[in-house]
Amino acid sequence: MSHWSARHIKIILALNIALFTLWGCEDRIQEAANNAALAQAQLEAGNFTNARESILRAISARDDVAGYFIILARSELALQQPAGAFNAYSRALDLQADNLEVLQSIAELGLQTDRVREADEAADRMLLLFPGSTRAMLVKGFVAIDRGQLVDAQRYAADILALNPDDEGGAILSARLSAIEGKFDDAATTILNARDTVGETEALNATLLEVYRAQGNASGMQSVFPQVVAVTTAVADFRLDYINFLYKVGDKGAARSEVRKAIESRPNDLAMLATLNRLFHEYDRQPFTPAQRELLAQSGSRASQLSAARFYLESDQLSEALAVLRRPLAEKVHEAQALATRIKLGQGKTKEADQLAQAVLERDPRNPDALIARAQRRLANGDADAAIKDANVIVSDAPEEYAGYVALANAYRAKGSELRGRQVFERGVDSMPQSILLTQAYERFLRGSDSKARIVSLYADLSAALPSSVRVQDSFLRVCAEFGDRACSAKAARGRDFALRSFLIDEPPGTPRARGLFSRITPEQICRTAGGICTVS
Repeated sequence: MSHWSARHIKIILALNIALFTLWGCEDRIQEAANNAALAQAQLEAGNFTNARESILRAISARDDVAGYFIILARSELALQQPAGAFNAYSRALDLQADNLEVLQSIAELGLQTDRVREADEAADRMLLLFPGSTRAMLVKGFVAIDRGQLVDAQRYAADILALNPDDEGGAILSARLSAIEGKFDDAATTILNARDTVGETEALNATLLEVYRAQGNASGMQSVFPQVVAVTTAVADFRLDYINFLYKVGDKGAARSEVRKAIESRPNDLAMLATLNRLFHEYDRQPFTPAQRELLAQSGSRASQLSAARFYLESDQLSEALAVLRRPLAEKVHEAQALATRIKLGQGKTKEADQLAQAVLERDPRNPDALIARAQRRLANGDADAAIKDANVIVSDAPEEYAGYVALANAYRAKGSELRGRQVFERGVDSMPQSILLTQAYERFLRGSDSKARIVSLYADLSAALPSSVRVQDSFLRVCAEFGDRACSAKAARGRDFALRSFLIDEPPGTPRARGLFSRITPEQICRTAGGICTVS
């Protein structure tokens, strides 16, 4: 009897556990459904961040519903996060392989996010399931352009326009192919005719801009740039592009006006602020009037104040740098104090710099700016070993900070190791091939030894890394005239001619190449149609 009772109890316990598990599953399913419904409502109301948080809670409770990942993808798109949207749609595809929205989005977002193989496969699946999908054909056409298969791209353009002569994507693909073949007038006419038919769209205007850019047609670019900038998005942000263009054509006043708009619209965008600093170094030592600088110092965002101060420091405008930091320094902002150590040291206020650096490093022993100041002071006081120790930390922790390499190389030279100093600079220019400031510092270092050939090749490398920079090409011309030969000068002159006609911001090495509706029409693509490779030299 007791044996039967034990068995009976085990069965009852097992049934209870099963029931509790079932109830728990039902609770999680209901919780997921509730969060998904909330996310959808938030998405429709424009509360995109909250929608993403809600749908992530739903997915955490249940990750086997394609619709949940679709809501997540839509939230990511609304937040202008194409990579996140692509990943979410990919999860949805694993659960629902024939969903048109999912396939179409993976195909189009794959082009934007450098996932060309996935984009191509999704477009193929779309055409298998929906043979008349012109959007799938458009993706296939852009993939073909990316692979240099222009005949295939032309076939897709023809197929799209045969199905719908007024198709926007077909017109864009056809125009890009004409531009790649060097038929710029035909390309522009195709887009202008499409605008007459379907109206001015973001994609049509952007394509017209790229046609004019590839042609080197500044007046054409100016005619369409305002419309493009007016509807710019994170996927195709042309505002910085427009600022660069205005500076390039000599309209400094308009460029500065656009700079103010850019900072006002995105005052905490660190990548944008860094790009603006690059443009200032290229074109404009005084991007802000005294009144604007005062306004920035009083009411600008902390990020914009620090960015402006760093530009002024790097361009040796130390009073202006310190003035911009007035408010954050009064508020004892850590980053501002660290940057101020370098500014005060540059002003010769060594005691203040030492005290400030010590205070910063007590709280943050590996702060790059404070370590740069301390390394320079230690080197000036004859303690090269201590300077090397500080500079090694900078190079390790902040490899994008050119001054770390400079401090380390100078410390090695002070110890009598010229070779180690050069090795440090070589590591720096490999890591930062577009750094004008690092290249200039290395040139000064090399002028202390008999290294004329390396000075020339150094600027040849910088010229290749920044082909659109007239400033860099002028520097290359300068060193060719001083140390090079006629071939060097001729190459530099060709580079300068190219830079004058190039209305691009040179992207850092490793930047994923844009593809699709908002991609550049590159010289390489144009030259490839003639069987060659386009280079500046």
